[in-house]
Amino acid sequence: MKQFLLEERNVTRYIIAAIVIFAMIIGFIIMALSSLRQEAIQTHRHIANLHAYTIEEHFSQILQHASITIDRIPLLSNESISEVALAPVFTELLHNAPYLRSLSLLNDEGVIVASSHELNIGKKVSIDNFLPIPFGETPLLRIGVPWSGRDFDNAHSSSIEKPIPSSEITFLPLLKKVFFEDTLYYVIANINIDYLTNRYTNTLPTDQGTVSLWRLDGTLLVSTNPQFYLGSSHYNMNHLQHVNEDFFTHLQKETHTLLDVFRLAKVFPFIVEIQTNEANTLGYWDKERQKILSIITLLITLTGVLTLALIVRYYNENSRQREQLSYEKQFRIAMEATQTGLWTWNLKTNQVTWDPQCFLLLGYQPNSFETPWDKIYELTYPDDANDMLSSIQDQILAQSIFLIERRMKAASGEWVWIQVRGKVIEFSELNEPLLLTGVYINIDTQKKVEQLHLSAVAFETQEAILITDVHEKILKVNEAFTRITGYSDNEILGATPRILHSGYHDKAFYQVMWKALLEEGFWQGELWNKRKNGEIYAEFITITAIRNDQGTITHFIANFNDITTNKVEQLKIQELAYYDPLTRLANRRLLEESLHKTLKHCLYENHLGALLFIDLDYFKELNDTFGHDAGDMLLIQTAARLKETIRESDLVARLGGDEFIVLLKDIGKQHGSANHLTENIAHKILSLLCQPYALAHGNYQLGASIGCTIFGNDPKKDSTMLLKEADLAMYQAKEKGRNQVCFYETSS
Repeated sequence: MKQFLLEERNVTRYIIAAIVIFAMIIGFIIMALSSLRQEAIQTHRHIANLHAYTIEEHFSQILQHASITIDRIPLLSNESISEVALAPVFTELLHNAPYLRSLSLLNDEGVIVASSHELNIGKKVSIDNFLPIPFGETPLLRIGVPWSGRDFDNAHSSSIEKPIPSSEITFLPLLKKVFFEDTLYYVIANINIDYLTNRYTNTLPTDQGTVSLWRLDGTLLVSTNPQFYLGSSHYNMNHLQHVNEDFFTHLQKETHTLLDVFRLAKVFPFIVEIQTNEANTLGYWDKERQKILSIITLLITLTGVLTLALIVRYYNENSRQREQLSYEKQFRIAMEATQTGLWTWNLKTNQVTWDPQCFLLLGYQPNSFETPWDKIYELTYPDDANDMLSSIQDQILAQSIFLIERRMKAASGEWVWIQVRGKVIEFSELNEPLLLTGVYINIDTQKKVEQLHLSAVAFETQEAILITDVHEKILKVNEAFTRITGYSDNEILGATPRILHSGYHDKAFYQVMWKALLEEGFWQGELWNKRKNGEIYAEFITITAIRNDQGTITHFIANFNDITTNKVEQLKIQELAYYDPLTRLANRRLLEESLHKTLKHCLYENHLGALLFIDLDYFKELNDTFGHDAGDMLLIQTAARLKETIRESDLVARLGGDEFIVLLKDIGKQHGSANHLTENIAHKILSLLCQPYALAHGNYQLGASIGCTIFGNDPKKDSTMLLKEADLAMYQAKEKGRNQVCFYETSS
């Protein structure tokens, strides 16, 4: 009887527990449905916010484009206000702005003096009712109030007392100051309100909601709601509830719940209002709620039955386990939880015995192999195994116990850190240790944490460090990287290193770099990159590819230092060594090096090149008459003209005084075509050099004598011989009367 009562009491407890569980489930379902309802409302509000954001961005872009369009009028008309000058300008600008109905130019009294709509000319427009109110002399784009009509010639403005029905033909004027030859004018750009209404109706159909644009003083500018009147004051700032930086929401209770979303424009003085009906969203939610309740009811029933079955099974299993549980099993559970294994070591036989947990610590099946001392030595990391035995012996002799840490090879092939603790439990008559016992403790996680800490300390060095995944996505940078590039963690993480590209290096450069990285796993060199502020800087960088055990690249690590200061000094030295300080052209040294390389290239590729020796005629007379300053100015202009006539691959150099050299590379393989191309370029240069030069005292004109020589297929000729040939041809041109082009001939 007592046993029956005890069992009945237990059953009662299970029933009470089941009732509590069901009550909790029902409560959870109610909370979940309520949460889903709120989520549906929040989703509805979020969509309305997105509409407000999209429309604010669109109207702001229209205003920005209109402002730029107005600013271009004086430039395109050459600051002329004549109808002949402005008419094509208005036509062109309106063609690129489909939202604009007309453009009109007003004088400072508000009278239209020019317009894309001729009937507007002579009309006087009040420029007072525009926002924002101007301050200072900065030209601002200002928004007016809606006007009824197609344009100023047959229109009237709206007001709070006389608003305009949104169904009428309307336009919205925009006003901005412009200056024609330092004279103040105004330009009014009329926006076609129908254009905006149609656009926003397509964005948000009227059966889903309405869009309204307000000026900051509360004047209604545009609305897709046919019941609203343009020009009226249709909202109260006190009703707005601040939600975040830009959005305001507020609910109105009428026949149904409405949601008003307001967004304040960031730049221009207007507000976007999105008005939607929450009932549409909740109606769909109600249908879904019925489905969910039906499904959940079924699940509750099944869960209740299953729960009761599990409770009964758990009770029976728990009773069985409680009877079988012993001290040994409890101890084993504790050993497993702490990742600890037991071992014994018989020093007589040199045999080590592991319990099953020792095998499991390393990922092996229990008792899968014998464990003599040689096997233990084999499983130990070589560097740790060398002094393992002597360390154990020293500690045992000192205090009968020992503690060492070593790496052991797991079944996966990885090395796992194990802490070994042991103690002598049996001694011989001579007090020598015979039997030891102890534990293995897995400390691999602890060691990895320590290693990560050391890595973190090393990571924050003075050298910039950048880590990416195999797809070049940036995963980590240090403070030195931020200091050099200007990008913080939040700005750079997730991006690629291409954000730093300066455009200085071409595609071929990066192809060589990537080839070295993928084939050799390493690249080192100098890069010109760009900081966040746009400044170009030089860096010495080392990039290393990180591979996994299978040899697959998983990450890239880059270390670099800012060497901009050194590079700038190096470039200054190079510029002094290779460039003429007056004209910034190549000097004789750079010319000879380039000519030497070109000769080798021509012989290797079987190409031809040309050398043009240019001497200005009567340059000495200019120096004698007007001084060296005038001569220097003419030389600078001559250098600029010469650079205009050649390709980027060619070279212009100044030998000194009024002597210049033009080196033409890769001009073909046939002498006939090479001669023809060289002659054309020489005459083009001669024509440019004969044009007047603008000097301080006035225009000055002179000529030039040009000597040309073709090279490329004679390995005996060097740069000195070519310069001499071109020089001889130049003197031949002077002998023929100057201002001539002559080619070197072998017989000359």
